[in-house]
Amino acid sequence: MMKFVLSLSVIFMSFSALAADSEGAFNTKGAAKRSCEAFTSTYADQGAETYLYGGWLEGYITAFNALQQKTFDITPWQTTELMLLMLNKHCTDNPDQKFLDATNIMLQAFLPTRLLTRSDIIEMTINDSTIYIYQSVLDMTTDALKASGYTVDMAESEFNMSYVNAITQYQQAKGIAVTGFPDQQTLVNLLLVPAK
Repeated sequence: MMKFVLSLSVIFMSFSALAADSEGAFNTKGAAKRSCEAFTSTYADQGAETYLYGGWLEGYITAFNALQQKTFDITPWQTTELMLLMLNKHCTDNPDQKFLDATNIMLQAFLPTRLLTRSDIIEMTINDSTIYIYQSVLDMTTDALKASGYTVDMAESEFNMSYVNAITQYQQAKGIAVTGFPDQQTLVNLLLVPAK
């Protein structure tokens, strides 16, 4: 068994060292071969084929995390549903682009908020709702809230009511759904949209 694991490790390392042919070309599979126009048509139907794009996207991101230096998680808070929504918006504006190219553009936008190293996962509960979030993302949102002028008193970076109050005030100010959580819409506004 140990030999098998070592063999897989050697094979994996050799793959990551090569990454493409000598001219930088590589073959694509599945959704990567399709156009943005094909994706937006599928996305509009919200049928089973949309899930195939989502599955391909999750596999691609897993490979990205495994092969990209200084990256533990390129999408530490982005759900597959959010990414498909973002890709649909981009692909609607760029129908002739390849889905793979659109995905790479999106991941490039995510680089500033990627996790460089492993991070603990924190449980956040408000009333009867619970979410789980990386400690590093909690720290990023705390810094972003403070930079936007909100008061957050985080004792040893732990989730508390000061954080919930700051998130709630931020959500109210931005006119987005008030949840008290760093939900997808809040994180997009807080971490991806440039401050004005």
